[in-house]
Amino acid sequence: MHTLPAVAALRRAFPGARIDWLVERRHRDVLLDNTDVDELLEIDTLGWRKALHRPSTWGQIVHSVRHLRERRYDVVLDLQGTLKSAVSAFLARADRRVGFDRDHLRERAARLLYSETVTPNGASPHVIDRHLQLLRALGVETRERRFPIEIPDAIAQEAARHLDEMGLASYVLLNPGGSWPTKRWSPQRFAALAAEIHARFGLESLVLWGPGEESLAHAIVTGAGGAARLAPPTAVRAMIPYLQRARLVVSGDTGPMHLASAFGVPVVGIFGPTDPARNGPFAAEDEVVAEAVPCGPCYKKTCPGYDNVCMSSIAVADVLEAVSRRLSG
Repeated sequence: MHTLPAVAALRRAFPGARIDWLVERRHRDVLLDNTDVDELLEIDTLGWRKALHRPSTWGQIVHSVRHLRERRYDVVLDLQGTLKSAVSAFLARADRRVGFDRDHLRERAARLLYSETVTPNGASPHVIDRHLQLLRALGVETRERRFPIEIPDAIAQEAARHLDEMGLASYVLLNPGGSWPTKRWSPQRFAALAAEIHARFGLESLVLWGPGEESLAHAIVTGAGGAARLAPPTAVRAMIPYLQRARLVVSGDTGPMHLASAFGVPVVGIFGPTDPARNGPFAAEDEVVAEAVPCGPCYKKTCPGYDNVCMSSIAVADVLEAVSRRLSG
């Protein structure tokens, strides 16, 4: 999501160039049918790590590397800044390998694999703008944020049918999940928030959930006392129409929050281990709720003994007031 504007800017600057995108297979859906990208080069490092003992896994790795090296690129841009992405950039046959300088990388060892680096300026700390600054290596200067995401009509119509069946014409969408446990606000507080939203604004909440999060969503629906409904199971692109139709999205720092923000849907973000100035919602009107704690932002997937204080210290009343301000705005 944070990289889409950079790729859109590349396509505008170089309309005739070939642009390929190396992507983890589990995140490919949001890039399908993207007219700015010529080919998605898919890898599955999570699946490979789980099955390294199988000969077939090594065959898949070799096939992916060969596919990556089939053509020579003029330039490879590593916008992720991890050792994994830098190794991928190194394996691709390219005249130039461009990444951020050492102090702006998620994993500093990645710097060893670049042929040149860019130092982002501090005008905007948001990761989207930082990614756009990497394009300076190619003479591209822009701050335009464009998110080209294609949603097939059939997916939009299916979501509309589900919402009609539920009688939900206007609702708040709650997204309690998160790939990191430290990014998750408690289901009990989400349930209390849903009840308060219904009492104050007369709006029901629809609870979004992904793989492995159904029990979390059920706990919110049960605890909300009739103020919340369970969303149907959805893949990444299938969830987008539910986001688009929402009056408001309340979420932690996750993909659905960034999708909602990209489509201009009002957002209230609940932030703990990550910095909202860097990773927050895109619109200036959106609301962020966060508590300043001595150990944050730590960017850790597990809390090192502090009872996830950055999230557990956020009260329902604080989020409710942010909801009120964003709905009135």
